[in-house]
Amino acid sequence: MQYVSLTNLNIPGSAIRDVTLHIPEGSCYGIIGAAGTGKSMLLNAIAGLSGNALGGISVAGSSGHHRPGSIGILTPRVQLPAHLTVLELLTRLRTLRNGADDQTEADCYSAIRWCALEQLTQTPIAKLSFFNKRRVALAMALVNKPALLLLDEPTVDLAAHEQQVMIDILENLRERNMTIIIATRGNAPMESLFDQIAVLSAGKIIAELSAQHIRDMQRTLMIRTSEIPTAAYEHIVAIESGIIVTRRNIVLTGDGVRSLAQILQVLLHYSVHIFCIEPRNHPLADLVMQARYPVVLAHRYPVRLLTNAIRESNATEEVAS
Repeated sequence: MQYVSLTNLNIPGSAIRDVTLHIPEGSCYGIIGAAGTGKSMLLNAIAGLSGNALGGISVAGSSGHHRPGSIGILTPRVQLPAHLTVLELLTRLRTLRNGADDQTEADCYSAIRWCALEQLTQTPIAKLSFFNKRRVALAMALVNKPALLLLDEPTVDLAAHEQQVMIDILENLRERNMTIIIATRGNAPMESLFDQIAVLSAGKIIAELSAQHIRDMQRTLMIRTSEIPTAAYEHIVAIESGIIVTRRNIVLTGDGVRSLAQILQVLLHYSVHIFCIEPRNHPLADLVMQARYPVVLAHRYPVRLLTNAIRESNATEEVAS
């Protein structure tokens, strides 16, 4: 079942033009693009917040501005009332949406638990760090248990360790009964979240990557070690072609990344001290860079002319009828 469908979507005054997408129910879908490509406008249109959108927008089978069920949305620019505590804020938001009932407290604490905010429930918003405020904003999007969750740059402006915590929270949300759409410029390693990715460039979808394409995206890892003895060196380079070994560094690319566990066993066997293992690239950031040159991108991933494909399909149906 397609939970969200966009057909020939255009938004006057924005970059968005001729966007066609079909997002399955219960999936986690990524919209990837550089700043200014129209990601935020696309999410607003899906949420029914873009009154001048032209084209077909269907959420859960319903078109127009009316949206059945609950839609939660997180934007990086949300302003929180500083005088309220976390629990007070969520309680007011839940009551405003559905009225006070026996389920209000349980729903608030569910959102708190999903965002790992248990220790901050009675803390005033004014005393929270930037990262904790971002998690509270996510809890606000979740407090009404939405069937559709729209996340606009959930990791932007966060430190590396904060990004990883946020990614872990989003990974856990995939177990909930909701469809998730995440817009990102590729600033964090979020590729493991997605079932499918649409690449947005100048307001148009220029490619759509499947789960297999995402798994096959090029990754590079660096292992920093103490001096590697000759025997360990010969053992490691014989494992895979995508491994480069120097005196104190091991670089893994392609199939070499899949051999990480085997390489670590070799290093431990020869008593080589491992200082750190760190990524040397973000595949999503690489994808955003490649999107600047669609012809180059087409050599690596299939470019889908979604709008044309639908028009041809419709024309075929009309002829058949």
